[in-house]
Amino acid sequence: MSNRATLLLGVSYGFMSLWSLFVMAPVALMLAAAFKSKRAIFLDPLGFPDNLNFDAFQRAWDTGMNVFLLNSAIVTVASVAVIVLCSGMAAYVLARSPSRMMQLIYLLIVAGFAVPVQAVLVPLFQMISAAGLLNSRLAIILPYAAYGIPFTTILFYAFFLDFPRELEEAARLDGCGKISIFFRIIVPLSGPAIASAAIFQTVFIWNEFVLALLMLTSPSLKTLPVGILQLQAEWTADWPAIMAGLSIAVVPVLIIFVAAQKYFVRSLAGLGK
Repeated sequence: MSNRATLLLGVSYGFMSLWSLFVMAPVALMLAAAFKSKRAIFLDPLGFPDNLNFDAFQRAWDTGMNVFLLNSAIVTVASVAVIVLCSGMAAYVLARSPSRMMQLIYLLIVAGFAVPVQAVLVPLFQMISAAGLLNSRLAIILPYAAYGIPFTTILFYAFFLDFPRELEEAARLDGCGKISIFFRIIVPLSGPAIASAAIFQTVFIWNEFVLALLMLTSPSLKTLPVGILQLQAEWTADWPAIMAGLSIAVVPVLIIFVAAQKYFVRSLAGLGK
């Protein structure tokens, strides 16, 4: 390796290291603040805690964190399952159909991905209210699925375009129909794409706040981001408990990412085909 290439590699690693520190700094400050007292947070906001005090975690958990975690888990799993199933089937049909009508449908799906959810909050609330779904888990599961399907369809569409068609032809010769080919051949070999889609949508749904705040009012149905808001009053806020609640909220998503990291990296590198 030449000196120029070595220098370029060193600069690249240095830049990525600095960027990683920049990204992780807020997470480290959040975790440190969770172990501080209310007074210490304001006196030394950037310092490390004097000792590991878990009182803030206890106060955050006492607000009903276990219920909020369960609600978020149910909503996330249901939404991601609907998104992956519907998007996968739609993308497979679009990728294999030569019809111009299907291409037009694909363009409409791409256009749907460009519409931010905040732009349709009022009509969406009216639709959910008219359907009698307010203050139920379906009130956010259905919008999450509707908003996640366009992006996931685009992701699967690009993956299926390069999927080896010889495998499908071989399965067709063995007597498999289109549905059997999809579930027996396509899905088992699409692990990296499915893992990537699931991670993207899990992170978004797990952290989504506006829709959950708007559609859910019952304490027994609140998701984690809305539940943590209870730690903030009108004039005061228990910042150590808020930071502790946010630290707890990060753990499940971090575990999922670490478990599926291999598939996620392979998909981004284009090695999952």
